[in-house]
Amino acid sequence: MERRLAAILAVDVVGYSRLMGADELGTFERIRAHRKELFEPEIARQHGRIFKLMGDGLLAEFGSAVDAVTCAVVLQRSMLERNSGISDERRIDVRMGINLGDVIVEDGDRHGDTINLAARLEQLARPNGICVSDKVKIEVEGKVDIRFENGGEQRLKNIAQATKVFHWRPDGAPPLVLTKAGAEGIRDPAPANAGAKPSLALSAFEVLGGDAQAVPLATGVNEAVASSLANLTGISLVTASNEANYHAIGSVQISGSRFRVIVKLLDQRSKKQFWSDRFDGDIAATFDALDNLAFRICSALRYEIYERETERTRLRSLEEQTNEELMGQAGHILLNSRRADYERSVTLIDLVVKRDPNNFMALAIRAWGAMVEVVCGYREVSPADSAIALQFARKATELNGRSDFAHLVYGLMLLYLKRDLDAAVRQAKRSLELNPNYALSIYLLGMAMMYAGDAEAGLRHCKRALEANPRFPANNWFMDYMAVGNFLREDYGAAVEWARRSDEIHGDIPRCLLLLTTCYSHAGAVEEAAREADRLMQACPDFRIRDLRRWPFLREQDWARFIDGLVQARLP
Repeated sequence: MERRLAAILAVDVVGYSRLMGADELGTFERIRAHRKELFEPEIARQHGRIFKLMGDGLLAEFGSAVDAVTCAVVLQRSMLERNSGISDERRIDVRMGINLGDVIVEDGDRHGDTINLAARLEQLARPNGICVSDKVKIEVEGKVDIRFENGGEQRLKNIAQATKVFHWRPDGAPPLVLTKAGAEGIRDPAPANAGAKPSLALSAFEVLGGDAQAVPLATGVNEAVASSLANLTGISLVTASNEANYHAIGSVQISGSRFRVIVKLLDQRSKKQFWSDRFDGDIAATFDALDNLAFRICSALRYEIYERETERTRLRSLEEQTNEELMGQAGHILLNSRRADYERSVTLIDLVVKRDPNNFMALAIRAWGAMVEVVCGYREVSPADSAIALQFARKATELNGRSDFAHLVYGLMLLYLKRDLDAAVRQAKRSLELNPNYALSIYLLGMAMMYAGDAEAGLRHCKRALEANPRFPANNWFMDYMAVGNFLREDYGAAVEWARRSDEIHGDIPRCLLLLTTCYSHAGAVEEAAREADRLMQACPDFRIRDLRRWPFLREQDWARFIDGLVQARLP
């Protein structure tokens, strides 16, 4: 096989299926004209060669990353000129991805991971824009007269390693909101309240089957959910569905003592349903059943709305996004435990703090972000980070004492930075007074109780948080503390099982690896403890037990037992 270093340019047409569905022949002719009149001559002019044509795009090879980027910039600027004055229904927008690396040459074709990654970058690119890998960005730095925007570290489909990506769009490109990352990029009209937080309308739940006994249950469910939604920080509950970004509708059925509630969530901007779920229960204990339903439904709605908001906004340039959009992304991505998410969140939220230094939500998210690496175990807390986190969290509660989120964050800071368990419990309880169905505050209360020595109460709270929403991205946090609770009870088998479940969600998180190592050691599983210790050292090569920040166990014997398990596993 012949191999050579090459820069690969991947190009495709935005919304190709939609365009072909509306005007197949006309779309084909316009794409062909652009290729013949612009793409083929310009690629040749920049010393490139097209080696694959598809109906909606092409792949081209260049001997130089500078040539590839220069060509892509000229093409995108030229496409803007060619599209000038053309209606949205007829214009052809393209997006491009560029990668640099080894390719396998076979006859006229090219193969290899370099090409696969270029195609993934193209899917990530914004309409009218270019997305490049860090290799390309480094290679062209100072050699092309454009500035790239850092897109952070991304996990791309079928690509083993995370990839740092960078974006560019030409001046004058129309602001576009994508329906979802990598989708066809159909324009979504900006809502009238684009600078406001997401709004949600809740319709009365429908009774299916005409069962009169279900009417009181449907009314009770509707009222319980509406009451809980009204207390959410970050989402506005409105009465008119035509004024809302999102619309929740539901139905109720009963059979004997069993009930089934189905809830659907519609995006009012795209006029499409994008989520639904089923909630079953027993009406024998009506009030408990209603409370549990409201808890599960509201937890799901809160997460799904912010997942949707993150998809809609994250590929637009940061300057185009409102404070509310930036905060929604920053807070949402921190629910994951990946290091790159921490870095991206800080970038986003620092823009908001710079624009609005007294935005309580931005301050609370910034405080939380300052602690994510520490809580996950990637590094130890510095005095500067500790001071920033405490200052921002305290100020957030002063600016808005009725925010469930602000009290949650302040409680986390008090627990981890001050080891003030009583104060952390007070903040968790205050958050739950404002919103009894906030899973993260239930989790905080459980953590504080565990560290204070009440493992049973702590486990009950963490289990309740875990039951809120099976899709919640921070469920591995709850699982870690199910492991902590069982460690305190000296039920090491159960502790290992919970930590393993957490590890399956987000592998190689130091906090979880520490739990697995010490619990395996105390369970007498020497080989398994050594294996997890090796994984920890691979994730954190500089780790030393003496440098490990003391977890906030109130009882010294609990911390000593935790450390003893690490020593038994021969960690340095």
